[in-house]
Amino acid sequence: MTITMLSFRAMGCGITVQLETDMDGDALLSDIPAQVEAVEARLSRFRPQSELMLLNAQAGTWVETSPVLFENISAAKHAARLTEGRYNPLVLPALLASGYTRSFDHIEQPDATQPVPVADWHGIELMQTIQAVRIPAGSALDLGGIAKGWMAARLADTLAPYGACLVNMGGDMVARGAPQGYPGWDVRLDDPANQQPLVTLWLRDACLVTSGVDYRRWTTADGMQRHHIIDPRSGAPAETDVLTVTVQHPHAPTAEAYAKAVLLRGAEAGLNWLQTQWNAAGLVVRQDGAVLATPYFANLVQERTLV
Repeated sequence: MTITMLSFRAMGCGITVQLETDMDGDALLSDIPAQVEAVEARLSRFRPQSELMLLNAQAGTWVETSPVLFENISAAKHAARLTEGRYNPLVLPALLASGYTRSFDHIEQPDATQPVPVADWHGIELMQTIQAVRIPAGSALDLGGIAKGWMAARLADTLAPYGACLVNMGGDMVARGAPQGYPGWDVRLDDPANQQPLVTLWLRDACLVTSGVDYRRWTTADGMQRHHIIDPRSGAPAETDVLTVTVQHPHAPTAEAYAKAVLLRGAEAGLNWLQTQWNAAGLVVRQDGAVLATPYFANLVQERTLV
């Protein structure tokens, strides 16, 4: 059994796939970039002709969708329900107003604008029989992190029959099985302040998602600081004491949404809320450098440096 690794860039992030198998690992991984590209072509908000953006252009009307888009929107609405609307996929107009109008690699210094109200997520309507979607008129979907988590889980589930695997899509990690001789995949979380090791843990048959306000940040033309996490209640970038939050959960899109919900609730309130959710664990690095974790997450850690 050997571990084969593939690294490439897509969906606005670095992607790494590891597979332990006694088969031809290179061959099994060879078409993964094409699989990711096919999904990104459907779900990207940065591609005007993507299926997602064509749906957004028809807000207020029923639109039949592909299974991929329907499944992602269904997951997004379910996540909004689980987080009581702290996660809301209808934030795209507010995100654009904040200045995040192009992929982060190309963002410049946009003009500052007033916050834009975010539509009620309850207004997302789904028709399962024909896989059709209707979103509120004047609204628009951004599937962002949900799509990354969904794609990571899809790849991991595809590879799992061939051996233990770990998929990392820009911090969204999905593990299936464990390398021989180990209880799980050895995963390290770094301190966002200095990129030094913070904690390590074994990840097996679970998902680990990290979100924060530390990376996708920009300055508007009049000097205002902005980041990409929109608070649906205000339509503006969230004001929070959280720098980064990491959530472990069996379901990657849910972990994504829970991370946003913790960030929006604040460190202590967010982690207290997370403890009430089924099979969820979390760790927060606050803006002041303090590190907090739920008891369940602390039990997962191999070794501690700051926890």
